[in-house]
Parts: sequence; structure tokens; C-alpha cells
Amino acid sequence: MKIFIVPFVTLVLFSSILWADVKLQPWSDNVFKQIGVEYGEAASTRMRNIYQLIIENEDKPVREKLENANNALNALPWITDRDKWSAEDYWATPFETLTQFGGDCEDMAIGKLVVLRLMGIPKNNLRLGFVQIRRTGESHMILVWTNDDRTESLVLDNYVKTIKNAKDRMDLQAIFLTDVDGNLVLLNDDGKKRSIKAEISAKKMQKMETVKQRIVENRKRYEQYNDGKPLY
Repeated sequence: MKIFIVPFVTLVLFSSILWADVKLQPWSDNVFKQIGVEYGEAASTRMRNIYQLIIENEDKPVREKLENANNALNALPWITDRDKWSAEDYWATPFETLTQFGGDCEDMAIGKLVVLRLMGIPKNNLRLGFVQIRRTGESHMILVWTNDDRTESLVLDNYVKTIKNAKDRMDLQAIFLTDVDGNLVLLNDDGKKRSIKAEISAKKMQKMETVKQRIVENRKRYEQYNDGKPLY
């Protein structure tokens, strides 16, 4: 994954559902039937399971939401962009990750972000984290949940699957964080401690417009199977 080629793109990916408070609306059974027609019954079952997971967790404690979303996305197979999409760096939508059964680290992190937003986790508590795995030097993406007063940060990762405090994940060299509004936190990380290097507000980059368009087109197309209503 070459995540440093395409930084600062969370806003572009999910502007349709992450700007404001969101809540998953009831889906018609025809949505799942159509997914089965297009992608197979296994894909329909995966989508039903995620849909049900979101509904069942709407009123659960935050930690339980984090655990369940992390486990659900980590259960999908890890597949490189080259093997799955014949591309060096393809950012899949969560719909694609579920229906096509698998993805790489950014697909998993983005999927967790969207699922948690639909479970009711506020956008201000979630950031994508761009890091490097110290042992290998590999670029990597994680999802970071931070409490309201910024005293606790938890890492949701498909590399180390157990949720841990960020201070306990010094195996990762932190590069920067970005929230859904494009607010960036650039980080210093010497392997022993981390500090903020700089903060940039509302950074807009013309990246991944094709991904944004795929999301918009997919939502629009599936309205016809959802009694004319948006999926979210």
C-alpha cells in the first residue's frame, strides 16, 4: 500500500455520510436480494450481518461498539490491491470491501470508520492514522478512536487485531492523523514518545474523486431497491 501518495482524503471518500450525525435507516429486503443477484448469496449474507451488527450496537457502550466493528472487519480476508484490483493503490468503498470479500489495511480502516459512524460514534472521536510498521518499514493505515478530552486513544488495526492504547503501540511509527473534515495532525515519533509537530485545519485535496463518485452512484442506484429511500 502506498498511502503517502494519496494523503488527506477521508473527507473526499465519505462526505455523504460523515459530515453530520448519521443513523442507519431500515433497509428493504430487496436491497439484500439485489446484492445477492449481483454479487452472490455469500455477499448478501455478509451485508445482512453488517447491517444487523450496526442495528444491534446502536445503544451499546462505546468500547463494545469498537470491539464489534473491529472484529467484524478484521474477519475479512486481507488481499493486496494488486491481487484484488490489479492496481497499485486502490481505495475500496466499504460496500466493495464487503461484497468483494476482503481488502487491505486502508479498506479495513475505512470500513471500521463508516460502521462506527453508523453505530453512532461521533465523527470527532474518529481519525484515520497513517503509520509505518517499524519492524518492516511498511506503510500502514489504522483507525484511532479518541475520547472527548483527548486523554485516551485506542488503535483499531488489522495487523495487531486486539484493540490497544496508542501508547502501547510503539511498534507503529506515527506519521499523521486525519479526521473526516480534513483536519490534520502531523506527528513526531522517536520510538519512545509522540508529540504534535503541526496541525492543519480543513485541508482539501483533489484526491480520489473517482472513489467519491462510486459511493454517490452506488447510494443512488440502490435507492430503487430500498423503496426510493437512501441507504443512509
